[in-house]
Amino acid sequence: MQIYEHLFEIETMISPLEKDWNFYPYNVFAPEQLCFFDIETTGLSPETSSIYMIGIGFYENNIFRVIQLFADDYNSEKLIIQTFLDYLSNFSLLLQYNGNSFDVPFIRTKCKHHKLDPSPLNEIKHLDLYVALRGFAGLLGLPNKKLKSFEQYVGLDRDDTYNGGELIQVYSEYMQKKIMHKENEHLLKLLLLHNYEDITGLSQVASLMFLKELDNLPINHIKSEYTQDAVNITYECSLPADYSFSLTTAKGIICNWSNSTITLTIPIRELTLKYYFSDYKDYYYLIKEDKVIHKSVAVYTDSKVRRKAKKSECFVAKTGLFLPVDKHGCFSLTMHVFKDDYTSKEYYIEFKESLLNDPDFLETYYRQIR
Repeated sequence: MQIYEHLFEIETMISPLEKDWNFYPYNVFAPEQLCFFDIETTGLSPETSSIYMIGIGFYENNIFRVIQLFADDYNSEKLIIQTFLDYLSNFSLLLQYNGNSFDVPFIRTKCKHHKLDPSPLNEIKHLDLYVALRGFAGLLGLPNKKLKSFEQYVGLDRDDTYNGGELIQVYSEYMQKKIMHKENEHLLKLLLLHNYEDITGLSQVASLMFLKELDNLPINHIKSEYTQDAVNITYECSLPADYSFSLTTAKGIICNWSNSTITLTIPIRELTLKYYFSDYKDYYYLIKEDKVIHKSVAVYTDSKVRRKAKKSECFVAKTGLFLPVDKHGCFSLTMHVFKDDYTSKEYYIEFKESLLNDPDFLETYYRQIR
């Protein structure tokens, strides 16, 4: 086993040491209690493949330290895992990306194989950033839920161009050249680069955990107004950090979080949309007239000119001004939710000036954005 170490100055990073981050996990754990980790393996199954590297990252004084435990032979796996478990005694929270599904079960299986005590891994608290943040990928406009996409969002550009699967062959080639005493330093650099950029990326992406707090912020006061093109809503609240943050959702809603205020700019759109009846079984479709009528009226028509209506046929069309919404369910009990056609996933509610005087609606609108 070889151990490689990298040090990063806090000033070059998005760091809780430089900011007052009043959101999980930074409002529960000191930065020095956090351990970021990632494993590299020769395959997906712990039964037929091995761990060739475990990387960990942690805050220490005014630096971020990355330590990589690397198997430069085919006999180091047990030592790598034991060394990793020994490190865990120094920390209170283990952070990973999709580790709940892959990294942690993989190590537990290997502990059983090598007769190692997995207690340090089992007893430490875990935070899987993939599980915590995946629901925000759409809101942030990310193309997918991969770690690299979240890294790019927070401003990180990788030098590494490989994924974990592609590096399996790189590691195999590295070991072959090592056994044959051929130059392999460039391959080692590729392997180390991918892992330590995963670790440093995790530490930066963790700053997006403040998004979890935005869902539940207590709102103290709401102001609203509208123009011909948009509704503007201002919410006064206490943000969980000294954080200025802005984005535009896929629905075209502009969101700004700054200091003690949140502002939404919601586009008003003039459209012709359809409201679909949930009780479609109570309707009949008139074949020649291409319209639906309620069964209480249909009984007076000839059975030859009508049939049971389909879900996609039970609607009324309306032309007017509409606001886009992200989650239709929270509005469907109190107002009609419209869409362009039956299969559409784009939802709207009719814009009425009276909505701007309804604090319950204004708060619900903010909380449904995702």
